[in-house]
Parts: sequence; C-alpha cells; structure tokens
Amino acid sequence: MSLSLPTIIPLLKPLNYTVESGSYVIGGIFAVLLGIAFFVTTRQSDFQRVGKPWLSSLLSGRNAMTFTMEKHVQDGYTKITKQAGKPFVMKWWAMDCVFLPPKYLRDLNRAGAHSLSFLENINEAFSLHASAGHLYHSELMINVVKRGINTCLPKLIPLLNEECDYAFTKEIGSPADWEQFSTAELIGNIMHRATSRILIGAELCRDETYLSSSKTFTDSIFINGLVMSMLPLGPFRHIACWLLSIFHRRNMRKAMKAILPIVEQRFNEFQAKASENEGGKQARLDAIEWSLSFSTGNINEHNPEWIALSLLHNLWAGSAAPGGLVTQMVFQVLLEPQYLRPLRKEAENAVRLHGYTNTALGSMVLMDSFIRELNRLYPTGAVTCARTVMDPSGFQFHDGLKLPQGSRIAIPALAIQTDPQNFQDPFTFDGFRFIRPHTLIEEQEGEDGERKWGSSTVSETNLAFGYGKHACIGRFYAVRKAKLIFSKLIVEYDLKWDNVGQRPVNLSLNGQFAPNQSQKVFLKRRGVNLGL
Repeated sequence: MSLSLPTIIPLLKPLNYTVESGSYVIGGIFAVLLGIAFFVTTRQSDFQRVGKPWLSSLLSGRNAMTFTMEKHVQDGYTKITKQAGKPFVMKWWAMDCVFLPPKYLRDLNRAGAHSLSFLENINEAFSLHASAGHLYHSELMINVVKRGINTCLPKLIPLLNEECDYAFTKEIGSPADWEQFSTAELIGNIMHRATSRILIGAELCRDETYLSSSKTFTDSIFINGLVMSMLPLGPFRHIACWLLSIFHRRNMRKAMKAILPIVEQRFNEFQAKASENEGGKQARLDAIEWSLSFSTGNINEHNPEWIALSLLHNLWAGSAAPGGLVTQMVFQVLLEPQYLRPLRKEAENAVRLHGYTNTALGSMVLMDSFIRELNRLYPTGAVTCARTVMDPSGFQFHDGLKLPQGSRIAIPALAIQTDPQNFQDPFTFDGFRFIRPHTLIEEQEGEDGERKWGSSTVSETNLAFGYGKHACIGRFYAVRKAKLIFSKLIVEYDLKWDNVGQRPVNLSLNGQFAPNQSQKVFLKRRGVNLGL
C-alpha cells in the first residue's frame, strides 16, 4: 500500500452535496472554532525544526508548506541530516514528524508492526477513523494483498489483460486518425477499471454506477485528509475530523451501496459452502473471495460491511499510485522519444513470444529500469517509510536514540534518491541506468533470484515503495499492472503531444505528487500484428 494523490480535478469543482443535518454543520463549525481558539502551539522538540509556522505558511499562498513540502524536506536533509547526521522535525499532515537519516533504515527493517506501524500512520494522516472506524487496526487488507494477490500473480495477469482490452476499447477505441485525450484522466480510468477486476470482481468491474461512485470515493479520501491537514484543529482534531467528514462519508455510503449487494451475495454463498464443508474451494480469483477466506473466525471482520469497506480502501491504494506511474511513463517517452523505440520493441518481442502473460512482463528488463528511474526522480511522494511508534515504552534505535509512543517518523526519500553520493548525475533522467552493471552499487540478484535492480525491489536508495517489513506489499502487483497497461499502449497506439521540450509540472500537495492533470496526449491505432 502506498500513499498517492488521486485525480485532483474534483478539488477544482464546486461541492455538489447537501448537508446531512443542520446540527452536523453547526457542530463542525463549532469544533473548528474551538480548535483555532485553543490551538496548542508547536511543542518543543529535541530536534531542529524545519518549515514555517501554521499561520505564516497559510498566508504564503502558493508558497505554503502544503504546496512546497518537498523543498522544506530537501532543506532539512541538506542542512541537518547531511551536515550533522541528525534527524529534523517538521509538520507533515498537520502533525509533527521526525525525519530520520538513512542510517536508521536498518531499524525500520527489523521493527514489527507492534513497534512501528505504517497503517496507524496512514490512519492518523488521513483522519480515516472518521469514516472507516477501526479498519486500519485490522490485518485483513494486508492479508488480501500478501496472501491473495501476491501468491496468485501469474494467474491474475490474463484476467487483467482481458479487462485492459475492454478498458482500452471503452476509453480509447480504435481511432484511425489522431484523437486527443486528457492523459491523467485516461490512464486513471483504465487503471481503475483493471484494478477493479481483481479487487472488486467480475460482477461489478464494468458497472458504470459502481465505477463512478468508487472513483469519487477514492478521490475523496485524499481530499478529505488534505482539508483536515490544513486546519489548526489541535487537541480537537479527532472530534472535529469526524464532524467535518460529512461529505466524505456520503461518498463512502454511495460506493458501499454499489458493492454491498454483491458482497452480501458472495458472503451467503461462502457460508453455504462452509456449512457443506466446501469452504476450501476457491471459485473466483478476486479480493472478495480472499477477504471471505482470510476473515473467517474473526467475528469483527467476517461480515459483508467490513469486507466491502476494506475492498474500497484497497482499491484506493491499488489504483491511484500505479495510474500516476503510467502517466509519468507516457510523459517521459513523449519528452524523450529516444526511449520509445527500444521500449516498444522489447514489449513487442515479449508479447510475440509469450502473449500478455506474467512471463512476458518479467522479461521486459528495459521497462523495469525505466520504471525504477522514474520512481527515483519522479516518485509519488518526497517522503516514505512513514511509521507511528506503537510500543508504550517507545522505540529505541541502534545508536541509542529513543522516541516515545505516538511519535511519527519518516524518511526523506526523494532527497536520498537525488543525493550525488548515491547516484551519478542524480537530477538527469537516465532510463536505462539500472541495466548497466557498472552503475550498480548492489549485486545483480538477491534472494530467490529477484533482480536487486528491479523496479519493485526496495533498497536504501530505492525507496519509492518504502523499506523494510512494511514496504508496500502491493508493489509487485502495481509494477505488473503498470507494465501491462503501458506496453499495450505503446504497442497498439502511436502517441504524440503538443508540448515542446518541457516536462509537465507535477502537482504537489503535502509532499505527495500527482502527474500534471491538464496535459493532453494524442493517440491513433497502429494496427500492428503480434500474432496473438
């Protein structure tokens, strides 16, 4: 699971909602006023503080920390971490966060969820308790990806390919001449459809009501969290967030209404099979089936409502970031067209030999390097490895540094990945950087033959997917989806744009990056014969 910006267009539109009740609005306004009136000033820290106070940041307009977080993180890394080897502290998602030097990555690697929790950090950052309750205290979403998706990946690729074919036909068609599309919106829609095939199932993945309501819901998770982070709620944060999440909960109910009947139907079928001692038979390869299996025996989780909500939150994690990655891939080959021909040739050769299969995707080594370099220079966020200290006794690092329970920590990933000590010409995009042996710091293969330079392999200098035991467990699935969609796009279509030599500017919010939302792309069908 990884943090990511959704499509940002809803931010720019009027909110077309009605208020649940007058008391909710009054209560929400009252809570905000109380939070401002009694706002507790930034507490003292043992670490040097970076960034601006809340009010001065708010008055900075476009230079507010919300829109320039990565610059402050880079400043702290350069002036404090690099020079003194020490952590620094700054506001991130409205709360103090300790940004650690890379020497502490070893400690993250050894720490279990009972000590340092990624899920609790997300829960706090996005105020998810206000809509999802205790969902992020459960392991169900993790198990669905780890024990379900990851163990079935080779079998899932044909299903994804089938859904991608449908999505390409639905979203693009077969234009004989150049046709214009919004790049981010197009890729986001295709990714959402493909992801829904595995996470929601065949019954709903092509249902337009479901697609619309679930897309609105996943977008509103980020928007709601962003709004909460911009308000000085202080000690009233938890109460105020619940009151102010009215619109997000309304989006959640609409999405739940779309998927709950199917989940209830599958739940009843599963229960009937279990009573006939047939519960071990997996009829379908999708997350509903895995959720039913992995929640059995847990009275709090083994019910349709909990499962449906967990599916929607996994959908958020599994569609936004991979969609952003593919959009960045499209931008890069249009900006530097010298990469398009070798990537297209590699994809065509792989597909001719193996079809659109897991084997074909695994053989695309040029694309692997291309993705890893994009994640190095243009990751989905400047910050990764976000954790919250859970142990009541605190957490002690290898050098004696100790942080109390409730402390929030993170790693300045983008700063590390553009550090000249880690990479030659770090601010120059070099798409095939990682397939040239002399450029590799690490060995070619790790345990179980995994490519150590592969795009899904985490390391101390490849942090886009996190690090350690809590690195994004969906990264293998995400990379395969990105390869599948991008390879189909460049093999089956010609691409061009009207941009002249300049990379479309990312949108930055709280250190999270989304590809430019306004950039257009022109596509037309190539008519290539792959012998499939």
